[in-house]
Amino acid sequence: MIDNEPLTSAIFSDMVFLFGNKHYGEHLGYIVTRCPDCRDDRIFSVDQRREKLTVYFVPTVQYRAKQYMTCQGCGKSLEIADKLKEEIAGRLMTETELKKVLGEIAGEHRSLMAVCQACSQPVERGMRFCPSCGHPLS
Repeated sequence: MIDNEPLTSAIFSDMVFLFGNKHYGEHLGYIVTRCPDCRDDRIFSVDQRREKLTVYFVPTVQYRAKQYMTCQGCGKSLEIADKLKEEIAGRLMTETELKKVLGEIAGEHRSLMAVCQACSQPVERGMRFCPSCGHPLS
């Protein structure tokens, strides 16, 4: 007996398409700016997250790219608006540059403030643990 279904539907009835999406992340650098939650100048980690459509586990089409900055003090994550990306990119520092700047600031104010050796956040003298990261203070 001959099946009267079109040839294309017969072909597609035996095919399986595996598709989904995959998230990619990339660390871009650091900036120092005022945190809206902490209401203080804080270090922010700047990251980019991209999502790609995948077919057969192979990334094919990027359909979303967003940049975020995360306060290293309170953990607040903020999406960076497209119009601010260029300004933020101009202010980015590597971890080495950030440590140098923080070291210079700490050197200028060493008599006024102590700094956590682990996260470089200011701490009050006499504290046993850093309130930002919990690292023991010497």
